[in-house]
Amino acid sequence: MVAHSRKTPGPGSLRPITTKPVVPQSVNSVPEGLKFRSLNLPVPIDVVEDGAERPLSISLPPTRSRRSIQKIRSLAITSINDLWQVDEEWWREHPISRRYYQVTTQDERRLTIFRDQLNGSWYWQKGG
Repeated sequence: MVAHSRKTPGPGSLRPITTKPVVPQSVNSVPEGLKFRSLNLPVPIDVVEDGAERPLSISLPPTRSRRSIQKIRSLAITSINDLWQVDEEWWREHPISRRYYQVTTQDERRLTIFRDQLNGSWYWQKGG
């Protein structure tokens, strides 16, 4: 058996450990750098509907241009191009139940609107 001539290093000198104070945070708090802003939020609109809850005309909110603010105007719906139902997150406190319509208005605009089936409110989903 051969003995090793090297010494094993010892624990070394002790250094003080500095810790940052622990600040309690809420479970739902989000650090400032990680906050998100919502994009494409639905815009509340007024809709005249028929007896089957289908849209007949809509009133979009005023829009701002460089020169002036355009007033609210009612637009007749000339066609319903598509229709679909979304029912999601039924197990949560605030479930989602929406009936979406892709419509064409009298000025040939194609819009995506939906009716919140839980409260009967109508919304314009921009960009859709």
